[in-house]
Amino acid sequence: MSRAFRPRLRETSEAQKKARLAWNAGLTGKGRPPAEQTVIEACTVDGCGTSAVGRRPPVARMVSVAGSADGAAAHWYCPGRCAAIARARADIRSIPMRPGGAA
Repeated sequence: MSRAFRPRLRETSEAQKKARLAWNAGLTGKGRPPAEQTVIEACTVDGCGTSAVGRRPPVARMVSVAGSADGAAAHWYCPGRCAAIARARADIRSIPMRPGGAA
């Protein structure tokens, strides 16, 4: 029987209610609405994500993000979200794979 088909028991005892409040750090009621910004969003800045072949950025205030240690090329990104995502991706790529792991 999967978890989706299991019946849920109501929290009836005081101990269960106290445990739930402790788990939720005392928060009760309806949670906050989801963030308005989507997780994946297309950047509207011209030149964001272009290869950093030359020394000059395609648009002023662009940030050069180096590729990972495996020799990936550097790219120009707009400051803020795009540059942070690119740095995180480069960090993830630099983590060595386990022997026998998929590439």
